Amino acid sequence: MKRRHLIIAPAILTAVFWGGAGFAQDKVLRFATWDSDESLAIQEAIARKFEEANPGVKVQVEAYGDGYDDKLTAAMGAGDPPDVMYMWNYPSYYQALMPMDDMIARDGEAMNLADIPPGLMNGAVIEGKTYAMPVGFTTHVIFYNKDLLAAAGVAEPAAGWTWADLRAAAAKLSNPGEKTYGFAVDAKPDPFDFEQFFWSNGAQYISDDGKTLDGVMNSPEAAEVLTMFADMVKSGEAIALNIGDETSGSSLFKTGKLAMLEGAMWNKGGIDESGVNYGVAVLPAFGDKPVKSTINASGISIAKDADDPELAWEFVKFFSSPEAVAMRTNDLPIRNSVAESSGKTTDPKFAPFFAMLASGDGTTPAFLKNAEWGRIQENLAVAIEGTMIDQGNAQAHLDEAVAASARFLK
Repeated sequence: MKRRHLIIAPAILTAVFWGGAGFAQDKVLRFATWDSDESLAIQEAIARKFEEANPGVKVQVEAYGDGYDDKLTAAMGAGDPPDVMYMWNYPSYYQALMPMDDMIARDGEAMNLADIPPGLMNGAVIEGKTYAMPVGFTTHVIFYNKDLLAAAGVAEPAAGWTWADLRAAAAKLSNPGEKTYGFAVDAKPDPFDFEQFFWSNGAQYISDDGKTLDGVMNSPEAAEVLTMFADMVKSGEAIALNIGDETSGSSLFKTGKLAMLEGAMWNKGGIDESGVNYGVAVLPAFGDKPVKSTINASGISIAKDADDPELAWEFVKFFSSPEAVAMRTNDLPIRNSVAESSGKTTDPKFAPFFAMLASGDGTTPAFLKNAEWGRIQENLAVAIEGTMIDQGNAQAHLDEAVAASARFLK
C-alpha cells in the first residue's frame, strides 16, 4: 500500500445501495491498481464479488505495477483512462477525476461516513471537493525488539513516552562494536513520511495557504527536529541509513541488529515472518507536545471521462462497503466497525496504528497545499540529507532549502 515515491484496507449488501442494479449485458468496467501479488488477488476477489451482485458487468482489473503513474498518465493523455483507479497524488490528477461529493451526499446512508475516520476522508480533498474514497491506510509506529530490550535492562515503551525516553533507551541498546544499534535514522527519508516529526514538534513544511516557506520550513522548531536526529547519529545512539550503504532499517530489525525501528504496516509482514519477538508502540512525543503521525492512505477515484459514471460509482460504493473492507486483509480497515469486529483495535500489535490515526486528524500534508510541492521537496530532501551527513548545521541547510524554493511559490 505504500504509494508516493505512502502505503499505505460485514454486512449484507442491499441491491439498492451496494449493487444489483441490473446493468445491461456486456458492460465492462476498467479498474486500475498499482498492487501486485496477494494484494492484487484480494482486489480481483472484490471485483468478482461485485460482478456477482451485478449480472452483466465485467470488471477488468488492470495491474500497472511499478509503472503505475506513467501508465495512468499515458492513458489519460490518450483520452482512454480506466473508469476507476487507485489514487494518491490528487494535486497532479484531480482535474482528470470526478468529484464525488454529490454522489456521497445522495447515498449518504449507504456510505455511512460516520464509520470512516475523518483523517482518511480529508486526504482526498482538493479545493473543497472530494476526489476519492479511502480504501486502505497505515500510520507510523515504533517496532521494538522485546528480547534486546530485556537483555539490556531497558523497559518497554510506556504510554506518553518521549524522544528523550527513546534516546536514553537507544544509548543503552547501541553497541557499534557488535554492529547492534538502538535506533536508525534515515538520511534520505521520504519527505511525505518525515513531515510527521515536524508536526509533532509544532512545525510544518509550508504555511496552510501554501504560499510561505520562510519562517515555516526553517523555523527553530523545524531545525530542532533535524538537529535531534543528527545528534542521535553523532552520539552513537542511532545508525544513519542511506549514507554509502543501502542496508535498510527493516532488515537490521529483522536480523536482531536494531532494537527500535520507526515504520509502518509495510514493515509488519516481514517482521512477522522473521520470528523476532517484538512489540509495537505509538510514536514518542517532543516533550509535552501532541504526537502526530503521517497517514499513508490509498483511495479509489473515478475518471472524469468514465464511460459509465453511475456504474463506476456503484463499484466505488462496493469497494467502500464493510464486506469489501473486511476482505482487504493486507491493509488496515478504513471502517471503524470492521476494525473493531476484527479485533485489531485491541490487539497490542495493531492498536497503536489506530491510536496514531486519531492523531492525524486536522493535519494537511504539504503536497496538498502547493501544486509545485514536488519540486520544493527536492530542496527539503537535500537539507535533511545534508544535516545528517554534517551531523549538524540544520538551520543553515533549511535556510538554503527555503531560498532555493522561493521561485516555486505563487
